[in-house]
Amino acid sequence: MAMRTTVQQRRSFYERHVRGETYLQIAHSAQVSKECVRYWCRRLRDGGSGQTTYRRGPTGLLSRFDPLVRCGVLRLKLEHPRWGPDRILSRLRKRPSLQRMDLPSASSIGRYLHQWPRFRRQRRVCSERRRPKTPIRVHQRWQMDFKMGIPLADGRLVNLYTVRDPVGEAVIGAFVFPAGCAGQTPKAVTLEQARMVLRTCFARWGTLPAEVQTDGETVLVGKPSDPFPTTFTLWLKGLGIDHLVIRPGRPTDNAEVERCHRTLNEYALIGNEEADFTPLQHVLDQAVYELNYELTSRAQGCAGRPPIEAHPELLQQRRPFKLEWELALFDLQRVDQYLSTLTWERKVDKQGRVTLGGRHERYITAKALAGQQVLVRFDPSDRHFVFYSVDAPDEEIGRQPARNWETEDLTGLATCPVELGPQQLPLPLVFTEGVNS
Repeated sequence: MAMRTTVQQRRSFYERHVRGETYLQIAHSAQVSKECVRYWCRRLRDGGSGQTTYRRGPTGLLSRFDPLVRCGVLRLKLEHPRWGPDRILSRLRKRPSLQRMDLPSASSIGRYLHQWPRFRRQRRVCSERRRPKTPIRVHQRWQMDFKMGIPLADGRLVNLYTVRDPVGEAVIGAFVFPAGCAGQTPKAVTLEQARMVLRTCFARWGTLPAEVQTDGETVLVGKPSDPFPTTFTLWLKGLGIDHLVIRPGRPTDNAEVERCHRTLNEYALIGNEEADFTPLQHVLDQAVYELNYELTSRAQGCAGRPPIEAHPELLQQRRPFKLEWELALFDLQRVDQYLSTLTWERKVDKQGRVTLGGRHERYITAKALAGQQVLVRFDPSDRHFVFYSVDAPDEEIGRQPARNWETEDLTGLATCPVELGPQQLPLPLVFTEGVNS
């Protein structure tokens, strides 16, 4: 049975061992464990004392550093919420009061701050997107992409919008929009510009595609942290067009239109940097016509022929379209049916409201639910958003009518000018005759 030893016993253990007794012999006579005798003999041999010290060292993250260091880390983080551990460590090294003190590493500072939820970096939402399946027919899918900040001779920047049919191997359309001046960040893609580009392409070819594929541009797709359909997606859905999105960081999913950017830039824009904006669009329109109707193509399916000659079905209007037909072709029931298949989870704010969509539409649920998570679904029968408890997903706890989800809101035609703009609709006569012939 284990017993607690005294200081005198520990010293006698060491003296007996020096005289030649073994640890086991001493342990048997003192009725203690062999390990106990060995521990105290070695400790006294190495100059230690026989006193028992139960002093516990400091514990916790950064506990071995001076309290001024920990205080400095927290103060800098509170003053500069966006600073990372490296920046904080750099500033600590410059403080006169900490010059002679040991400082933690950047990783230790990061772990120290991570213990408070307010300082933790938000987790990235992992995308579950898969590569869209390969289209098999002409006008099944149009790829749409943007090349930002192309400089002109006078210092202005333009954004190039390009639409391409990967099966028909043809340039569906190409357009430039002002993007600011050199030295500035190019202006971002806007909903109206993207919608204007596609409307013009619909009208030029006289048809609607089955799908439009884009990258993850926020105005077109929304934020990854808020997977709610954008106005752009719902506008396409109302026209019977599916909006496909490529995988993040995988531009090869849009390889054909990415390559088309380079072709148009080299063929039409380079060498015409001194042109004004409107003439530059005319040059681009003519280049699109020549690439489709006159110039031989190296695309695999063209076999050295122009795309229109290699794929005459490009001129077939599978889903006829004219600009004046859009409101008649737009079906709000398609939008409602699509929304009814989705479910969203939202947190109720202090006022009992939840936000849906990028347009910051807030709907009142109940103040009693403040801080709780709720499920939101869309009821197409009366066009209401319906709220359910997360714990009881079939138990309705409230409903609110959908606001700003009418045809005018989704198409933007109520505020769209009668003419789309001279720089966007300069249709060369030969191009128009070629498409309609």
